[in-house]
Amino acid sequence: MIEGYEQFRYLVVESREPVDEQSFYSKIPVMYWDRSKSNPLLKVPNGHFVIISGRLEQHPQLGLYVLVEQMRHFPSNLKD
Repeated sequence: MIEGYEQFRYLVVESREPVDEQSFYSKIPVMYWDRSKSNPLLKVPNGHFVIISGRLEQHPQLGLYVLVEQMRHFPSNLKD
């Protein structure tokens, strides 16, 4: 979750450098399209893999975020 913005959460994306294959992580704000507190995006536990499709939107305080239109999540054994 993002403190102060209960409809949003961060999606952590892993990227790798092509030459040395070092990983780095980006935290991207995302919000599910129906904007309710009972939406499925907020129910996905931390550490699960998700596939999302959506569009970029602008928020006055958070800047760019992904408005999630479709989502599928997969359980993971990774820790928070």
